[in-house]
Amino acid sequence: RRDYGRLVERLDYSVGKVLAEVDRLGLRENTLVIFASDNGGNDRARNAPFRGYTSDLFDGGIHIPCMARWPGVLPEGIVSGRQFLTLDLTVSILNAAGIKQPAGEDALDGIDILGAVASGEAPASRALFWRARRADRTWRAVRDGDLKFLTFRDSKGVDEYLFDLKDDPSEETNLFANRESDVIRLRTQLVDWEKRMEADW
Repeated sequence: RRDYGRLVERLDYSVGKVLAEVDRLGLRENTLVIFASDNGGNDRARNAPFRGYTSDLFDGGIHIPCMARWPGVLPEGIVSGRQFLTLDLTVSILNAAGIKQPAGEDALDGIDILGAVASGEAPASRALFWRARRADRTWRAVRDGDLKFLTFRDSKGVDEYLFDLKDDPSEETNLFANRESDVIRLRTQLVDWEKRMEADW
């Protein structure tokens, strides 16, 4: 754990060097800086109040820190609880750079999340999907509003979960057996999403 702490300190120091260089070059007012993780912390991290770690789809594995600085565009000091995926940052960066998607290309999956924050636009209503595989283990998940449905399959069988993240951010109470209509709705969304993704491959 001491080594992990040193890594975090070194990361903090290195980010500081990058920001200092942006300032030294006089580019602060025209530079978008984004700091984000690609997954939740490992088992040496403290993911509280979230359950789980990187490589699984409990929120401890997918709930990530993300900070952005864009003077004159993003309001300073605000904290947003809106849900997003890292692929939304791709769209945000392209829009920030004024880059248009080439005609005839498939639409990007993400949304301009930073543009929405900058304009004060209300959060978009949409379902978010995940799939992860490690050896014989396969995780799948969908979040729609405050409800999150997960499945976990390995050589021993399948486990399924339903959580209300508004009331249970730690994902301690599995509502799977008590909310059949929500399970069916979210499971159907997940199956339909996977079919669309396979069609695109």
